[in-house]
Amino acid sequence: MLTVLCALAGPGVGWAASGDGGPTAVAASTVAAKRPAWQATSGVPGPGLPARKQTSGASPALLACDTHAVGNWSYTDQAGVRHNAMNSQVQVRDHLTGALIAGLTNSAGNFDICFGAAQFTQMYITFKAENAAWRVQNGTDVYNWSTPIRANPVPGSTVNFGAMAPVDVAGNRAAHAFDVGNDAWLGVPHSNGCWDPKDTTCSQVRIDWANDRTSGMDHYDQTGNFVSLLSATPDAPMSVMHEIGHALMDDLYNDAFPSTAGCPVPHPPNAASTAVCAWIEGWATFFSLAMYHTSVLLSGNGGSTDFEFPSWGSAGVANGDVTETRVIGALQDLIDTGAHSSETWDQHSEGFGVEFFTLAHHVDNTFASFWNSRGADGFDVSDATMGSLYQNTIDYQYRNPLIEGQGQSLPTFLSDTPPQNFGFNTTVHSWSVVALRPSAPTDFDFTMYDDRAQTSFLKASNFNDQAVDFVAIDSNLRPLGDYYPRVNQFRGPGTFRIEHVQAFQTLQPASSSSFRFDDSNVAAVEETDLTAGVPVTISLTEASVISTASLFIMGDDPSTPATFVQNRSSAVVSAVADPIFGGPVSVTFTPTRTGRYGVVVTGDNGGGDYTLTRS
Repeated sequence: MLTVLCALAGPGVGWAASGDGGPTAVAASTVAAKRPAWQATSGVPGPGLPARKQTSGASPALLACDTHAVGNWSYTDQAGVRHNAMNSQVQVRDHLTGALIAGLTNSAGNFDICFGAAQFTQMYITFKAENAAWRVQNGTDVYNWSTPIRANPVPGSTVNFGAMAPVDVAGNRAAHAFDVGNDAWLGVPHSNGCWDPKDTTCSQVRIDWANDRTSGMDHYDQTGNFVSLLSATPDAPMSVMHEIGHALMDDLYNDAFPSTAGCPVPHPPNAASTAVCAWIEGWATFFSLAMYHTSVLLSGNGGSTDFEFPSWGSAGVANGDVTETRVIGALQDLIDTGAHSSETWDQHSEGFGVEFFTLAHHVDNTFASFWNSRGADGFDVSDATMGSLYQNTIDYQYRNPLIEGQGQSLPTFLSDTPPQNFGFNTTVHSWSVVALRPSAPTDFDFTMYDDRAQTSFLKASNFNDQAVDFVAIDSNLRPLGDYYPRVNQFRGPGTFRIEHVQAFQTLQPASSSSFRFDDSNVAAVEETDLTAGVPVTISLTEASVISTASLFIMGDDPSTPATFVQNRSSAVVSAVADPIFGGPVSVTFTPTRTGRYGVVVTGDNGGGDYTLTRS
């Protein structure tokens, strides 16, 4: 049988309704005067519980444990769905003797509290929206609910109070807000039973809510250290969790909460504000998403925002770490575990514990500062991880890694898309090439730099239309190392494919070698040793006419290091295929210098099987 409890007429006074005899009032002074010692129930540890203790009235005394009180505590949300309430405080109380013993509901909302029957003659149960880690209050009063009195429990018996819940909207909202606190508690890593892993004395998150609070806005009060919620906010648990995120940051920062001076009120998440404001609000919303394992924020008005999709060129969303949406998306992309096939730069996934650890051990006022602290903590801040940030337009010198022999296809870029930056390492003492093929009718150009900051210029390739641009590097003469191409959009919109390849084969005199291009390949490179004054012919043939490829011979001057990096225009000789009909191409020339030359083939259109022949 379901026993229905009315929520408080005012915090501190509990009214119970039952078929056993009508409402029975429990004086507020009775509830407020006695704070229970904590006791774990049903073997389920509660937030911040010390060793098991039992007290009775004003004079603590160890109670016998010969009788049990059992039951269930739940609430109903705004959609009419019933939820078991976990980690709610349950007090077994006596109206006459003042005996009191307390515990917590378990993960199923159940409680099983043992006590000495001799000290309980007029027993009842009080539920409080409080435990050691969080509570829901109105001012200084904690929300609580009480049952009718049950007389003279029989020693050794089990008193079953059945399934109980608040009966009205206000009571269910208070219980719902408390349950959001439980969601946060379950989602935050605990090493010491506190919100803050550094604490030796745990703090309590206080959620202040009133059913008649209809003006103002939800906020975290930095002075009073409590969350303040409007009447209907518990109906939107992600909004409650957002404010708990602020409270958690303040706790982890030991009350050194970043200054909100200059932050707009309200703060449109898609608008640029300041790096401090974007970090504060971005963290709180990300915390809500992380606790509910989703990228979609549900608001109280029925709206939703998916932070998985905004990226470069998203209409109406400002770029960079001064924009709340971008900070939210970057943090979310760091921890999400879904498929990343639809995201160009975000290919990383990690647990929420990484973000929480850095937040807990540093006082950072901006996302950039947080990122530096993350690196100091030994977590990954390489390009592999920075892609999650860059996916959300936050660029901390991200250089998209080019993997040897794997062409990358970038998305369609609009006219306002910024330059795209890449990075790779030469690992073989041979010729290598980085080649870029734009899609029609777009034209992209690229520039090669020798340093990550892209200030040390090496070479650029800027052919028109859909010609393949490339830069070749002679690592026979130039030391192995890192390089950083930058791709600029000359005309658009459109996309491109870029690839880095190194030579692993040498084309010998009077010999041939075969290779295959697929649609992902942009270029291939081999080497060949030539002698000054000795004519040579190099030919490129294809097995089909559905694709086109061009041929370039690259050479340099060992006495001039500036020639060790060459662009397409620097080729010693070249043969460009007909863009429509394709067909074989060849070059015949007489080298002016003896040395090792690079043979570069560009895949201008499609893929196929090719053969290089030297004669």
